[in-house]
Amino acid sequence: MRSWEYGMVDIHQVWPYAVMMLLAFAFASLPWFRSADLSGPQAGKRTDTLDGLRGFLALSVFAVHAIVHYDYLLTGVWKPSTAQFYNVAGVVSVCLFFMLTGFLFWNKLLKADGRPGWKALYIGRVFRLGPMYVVAVLAMICIVAYRTGFQWRVPPAQAIASALAWLALGIVPPPPTINGYTDTGTILAGVTWTLFFEWLFYFSLPLLAVFVRRRKHLAFTGAVVALCLLTIVAATWNGGFQPGVKPRPVLLLAVLAELILMLFSGMFVASLIHAGVGAKLKLERPLWAALALLALLLVFAAMLSTRNIGMLQLLALCPLTGVFFFILCSGNRLFGLLALPASRRLSSMSYSIYLSQGLAMVAVFAIPGVKAYALSGTLPFWIVNIACALLLIVSSFVTYRWVEEPGIRMGQRLSRRRETAPAALDPVASPT
Repeated sequence: MRSWEYGMVDIHQVWPYAVMMLLAFAFASLPWFRSADLSGPQAGKRTDTLDGLRGFLALSVFAVHAIVHYDYLLTGVWKPSTAQFYNVAGVVSVCLFFMLTGFLFWNKLLKADGRPGWKALYIGRVFRLGPMYVVAVLAMICIVAYRTGFQWRVPPAQAIASALAWLALGIVPPPPTINGYTDTGTILAGVTWTLFFEWLFYFSLPLLAVFVRRRKHLAFTGAVVALCLLTIVAATWNGGFQPGVKPRPVLLLAVLAELILMLFSGMFVASLIHAGVGAKLKLERPLWAALALLALLLVFAAMLSTRNIGMLQLLALCPLTGVFFFILCSGNRLFGLLALPASRRLSSMSYSIYLSQGLAMVAVFAIPGVKAYALSGTLPFWIVNIACALLLIVSSFVTYRWVEEPGIRMGQRLSRRRETAPAALDPVASPT
């Protein structure tokens, strides 16, 4: 696609991000979405604020992919854009998503003294993540079939095997293509890679639980955080990532350390709260909300200071984002923002928003004339993408109510059956 055929779209503008967020949250405030409400904020539940955070993160990831999609429409290549603000927003959102995962499941282990019902935990995960994932991947497979003319482009056994690998709930890394269609992953905006790392984390929990049972959880998580930071320093000592330059192999070690650090930062926060540190500091006060936002602002300042991602940026990301996250997990609602009904509704739908964003873009840009209009200028581009965001909220509401919620209830029923089964038939029914 030749960019000169269209008008100029300024992808570096920040104001559309704010407008999109405001309109999305105003839209989610409408009575239509009341059935997505969780129970109201509970004063005694110190981590209740997390129920209002996910929606911000999922929509931020969508905004990032809207920019990536712009470059894809022009070049046919799905890759990070030059729009630094959006790139940083995406990195910070993914970082917080991983921290959430680490926090929530480490917290489960802490509450169960390292002896949760493992079968119930994994059944719950399969039925929480699986149904919506399968629906999204089946939609992707249908689009691939349509775009390949409903003809075999590779041997049928190979295409079927690729499709089955994609349907494996992210437990195994899916192949890049189905039926030889090179843009398979872009249909879902490339978001499924995070699920593979989540499953690795879930499968590691029985080993990590040893440190909870031995009351070494705080020292263990703190040591891993420190080790990851030292690894990042060592790996980036002679320079970091430069745009357009193939990274040195040692930098991949820094990336791995950063991913582990994201999870363990959330776990470390859970251990701190379990030890009563958050309660002692009374972090729910408004002054701490200002500090949380300052920490987030400093993350953006550090990462926007240069296009090169080096030691400073990699070291700043998790500690500063972790400060923000720790304050929220300690009961701070960011001046009430995270307790708003719209925040909580969008957070309920966040998994569907995350998985469906690519499908929403495919659907909107398939409408005749939309692509040309969107690429005619900055304002048309964001009008189309904000409309896409609102469509995404509607579709995610539908899939949350009719796919995710039934899956969650099914997982809960199966888990209860496992818990109430006779011990002779279920060795996990009693602590081991």
